[in-house]
Amino acid sequence: MKREKQPEPRVTLRSIVIGLCIATAMSLLACTARYIQKGSYMMVAQIPMGVLLLCLVSILVCAVLARRFGAAFVLSPSEWITVFSMGVISAIGPNYGVSGYLVGMMASPYYFATPENRWAEYLHPHLPGWLVPTNDSRAMSWFYEGLPGRTSIPWDVWGLPLIWWLSSVFVLGFACICISVLLHRQWADHEKLVYPALAPVLEMTSRAGSGETWLPEFMKGKVFWAGFALTSIVFWWNMIAWFYPMVPSFPTATGRFIWDLLPEEYPPFFIFLSTPVICFSYFASLDVLFSIWFFDFVYMIEAGALNRIGIVATSPHYGAGPYTTTTYKWQAAGAFVSLVFWWLWISRRHLREVFRSALRTRGTVPGVGRELLSYRAALIGLLASCLYVAAFLAQLGVEAGMIALLIPTMFIAYLFVAKVVADSGIIYIQPPASAWELSGALVGGVGVLNASTRATFGLLSFTVSHPRSFIMPMVAQINRLGDFVGRDKHRLFWGVFAAFVVGVVGSTLYTIWLGYRVGAYNFRPNWLIIHEGEWQYGMTVNEILNPARMQAIDYWFLLIGAVTMVLVNLMRYRFARWPLHPIGFALSGIPAARRMGSTLLVAWLVKLIMLKTGGVAFYRRSMPFFLGMLVGYILAVTAGMVVDAIWFPNRGHVVHKWY
Repeated sequence: MKREKQPEPRVTLRSIVIGLCIATAMSLLACTARYIQKGSYMMVAQIPMGVLLLCLVSILVCAVLARRFGAAFVLSPSEWITVFSMGVISAIGPNYGVSGYLVGMMASPYYFATPENRWAEYLHPHLPGWLVPTNDSRAMSWFYEGLPGRTSIPWDVWGLPLIWWLSSVFVLGFACICISVLLHRQWADHEKLVYPALAPVLEMTSRAGSGETWLPEFMKGKVFWAGFALTSIVFWWNMIAWFYPMVPSFPTATGRFIWDLLPEEYPPFFIFLSTPVICFSYFASLDVLFSIWFFDFVYMIEAGALNRIGIVATSPHYGAGPYTTTTYKWQAAGAFVSLVFWWLWISRRHLREVFRSALRTRGTVPGVGRELLSYRAALIGLLASCLYVAAFLAQLGVEAGMIALLIPTMFIAYLFVAKVVADSGIIYIQPPASAWELSGALVGGVGVLNASTRATFGLLSFTVSHPRSFIMPMVAQINRLGDFVGRDKHRLFWGVFAAFVVGVVGSTLYTIWLGYRVGAYNFRPNWLIIHEGEWQYGMTVNEILNPARMQAIDYWFLLIGAVTMVLVNLMRYRFARWPLHPIGFALSGIPAARRMGSTLLVAWLVKLIMLKTGGVAFYRRSMPFFLGMLVGYILAVTAGMVVDAIWFPNRGHVVHKWY
């Protein structure tokens, strides 16, 4: 019997339309869930819960419609991949992506200024009016306190600053896309990265349903439903406790235990099990899972020993992290910078070929059809974007030398997170040090910079020093998903970039509108709009008044981290059975890795036992169980939002947290 030829994967118009609808819904859902409902966090991870929720609900709705009305509602795997890709990129807009930081940083410097904090004296002279609106007409006061009477929203005050901010955000996003395009083949083809975080996504999009049953095909089998039942029972039981407080509940999103096993100078153990981290990390390699936990233990021993001899190695809250300059932090910073340069070194042949191909004047333009952009377009786009960002920073008043350092260190930090996610599948991650911190270290500390440059620290916190590395990790995942959509990648690019614009613009305008309608102070509890700007600008003024300088010991630990990373890399490449992955050392001590340590240890033990007892075949048969856990968790989060909206308006419950 002759086999029927399968249609070529395509990016269709309807998939782009659905993706734009999800991008719009993402902005409304995420902002409403946090600011108004005060419920779950939708937009924190590299693969955010809001994306998983909306895409899963869309798949379920289409499966029902296809079963009832026919194949017109059946979307192909490439179409679902397009929808998911557009959803992922649009998730950088709401809350902890762009809009939360952007609106908070724009609204707070004049509203929160007091004679005590001296912002008017040391901060306001360095804030350009074309980027930060003043409070002369009480526009910012109305944003935080609500509009009086029938007063209309003063959009004219926000107009020009938003145009300039959003233009810089889009240019920076385009630069991230260009870099990801240039490196994608190196990661996917030469280094054979497996992109573990995409395993459940590809399973859902490739088996989304054919219209023959009421449910998608991936929701089949006893193994899947066993995992589904496990998480569903736990989280639905907790919802019963919302109505009956006497009913004991499971410690899930609110449960986090700190175990002070070692003396007080040593960082504590964080004991917390994260359902989404277990579901995604199960698809990661054993050495990555073990190494992150192992180096976290090493961090506790080393940091505690340093604290005991008088060297401040940890911050009071999170261990070494981006919020406090500590000695151990510079060791982690040296490690991750060394690792990025190692990655670029092993990519030198690929990058050489990329440049040669892009400069070729005869024949077809290289990269067309294989990537979101051709190599030539990516190189030109990256150069133009960097020039725009440099001009933007210069207009802000940043010194030329600092600009020359900020741009490359920004891409180093963003590349690090992007490749860690692609290699490990860890969805909660951040760089050990930001571009601002690395650049300051290279010049000897921010104390050597002029006041104008130091004043930009708060303004740049969500662009060149984004805590989630902006869109670079997401674009790396999208590039990999693009390998499954045939040769329509140019359409995928335009769809993805359109979703990026819709997510950022829609969530920003909606946040401003909500602030004026209900008063941004009523967003509590919310750090972004109310306290982020106040905290950042307070740190900025403190840096102006008390400029910090790098100490000799900080440079020594920066060097120790870099050299140790080189040794770990050499051991890994020299010995095939070397058990420690360099990613673990680069992540040691950072807040995200600290919180995930116990969860990753559990995932490592479960996966190790399965491989040792049942082999690879048994491990593969168990994958639907963890997919079922993830689907059950996503639907539990969805149900929690619905229950809150009906029975607990404006006093919601956090089913899904930010770690």
